[in-house]
Amino acid sequence: MSTLQDGIYHAPGRRPPGHLALVFLRADPAADSTAVDGALREVTGMLGDLAEGRVGELPGHPVPTGDLEFLLGFGPKAFDIPGARVTCPAALGPRFRFRSPLPTGGGPVLVGAGLPYASDIVHNDATEEFCLQLTAGTQLAVSRAVVELWKLLGGRRDSRTRMAPLEIAGIHTGFQRDDMRSWIGFHDGVSNLESSDREGVISIGDAEAGSDAWTVGGTYLVFLRLAVDLDQWHHLPRVQQELLVGRDKLTGAPLTGTDPEGLPVPAAGCPVAGTTEVTQPGNKDFIEPGPTDDPVLLAAHVRRVNLSGGDAPDLAGSLRMFRQGHEFFEPVAAAPGFRVGLNFISFQDRPDRVLRVLTQRGWLGGVNFGGQPDQDGPAGRLLTVRAGGTYLVPPVRDATPYPGAEVFG
Repeated sequence: MSTLQDGIYHAPGRRPPGHLALVFLRADPAADSTAVDGALREVTGMLGDLAEGRVGELPGHPVPTGDLEFLLGFGPKAFDIPGARVTCPAALGPRFRFRSPLPTGGGPVLVGAGLPYASDIVHNDATEEFCLQLTAGTQLAVSRAVVELWKLLGGRRDSRTRMAPLEIAGIHTGFQRDDMRSWIGFHDGVSNLESSDREGVISIGDAEAGSDAWTVGGTYLVFLRLAVDLDQWHHLPRVQQELLVGRDKLTGAPLTGTDPEGLPVPAAGCPVAGTTEVTQPGNKDFIEPGPTDDPVLLAAHVRRVNLSGGDAPDLAGSLRMFRQGHEFFEPVAAAPGFRVGLNFISFQDRPDRVLRVLTQRGWLGGVNFGGQPDQDGPAGRLLTVRAGGTYLVPPVRDATPYPGAEVFG
């Protein structure tokens, strides 16, 4: 039996828990498949113990679990480890990977995309052999898992080389917002897939797997850590912000047009009587923006990221995806002393669903956020990328020590 791993909150009524850490693991170039297999067995075993409240150095003294869940992803480099028994899946081929930043920093993440790396990023730490997604209801549970992972890997270092089979190469944390808005002040995550459509988009089927039949029942994770230039955004008047997003800032009502003065016109009747925001019960009919021929609204963010119309999301060629984002806030030395943004995490049966959205004209091809393809437009470079990667998330199979064990075992 094959099932999706934990940490993909696609069932009806399920939302991602409050706290996240994405940990990227680099394999020692000298490590072979046997060493890496042993390390992954230990890592997943330790995380399984934490999920049940057991800490290695506290035998007999359980701790609160925080409802910890973990997910293991395999990057393209994992299949280059000496002794690997499986070749890299075609869906992780070179065409479906993010570009490296320029040696001097910055540069486009994909040919044709309007998303650039931040100017200070010279190395993308999300392109290692493995990715661990840790989610929990408490910050302690996630942070403890990272610390216990660090201790475990540190204890496996070779006395001569001081290298372990796996090392932590990058950590990105985040959290859920309970106001259902983003750092730019607008409602976020409003237009996601219906619960009934999600598994058909997420799970790799026979057609998507092709010759990589062992991946059936798994999924692909595409991750981007997107920093938001709040200073640039908050210098824009509210009207311009709404036209770029495609929603009313206060209510979240989709815009249907502009009046003779060029001011945005929200959908009539939204929000319905007795409610104040589109996210509240009774406003389901207003979740997706309706048809329009207004060129300004056609270029808005909410329309550029969803042009599928009534097409079934699981059809070949559909660009719908299931996403579960976590915001982030981190102190930095430069003014204003902090950086904010979004950990964009998506799951789909093939990663090109995301990559085509980012590069295809009419979608986000050449566009950073919304508006016309022009980095000097009102949205400018609102978003910059600090890390990004694409990973296979193998299915859970009965009687295997960890998902994807057939690659090394």
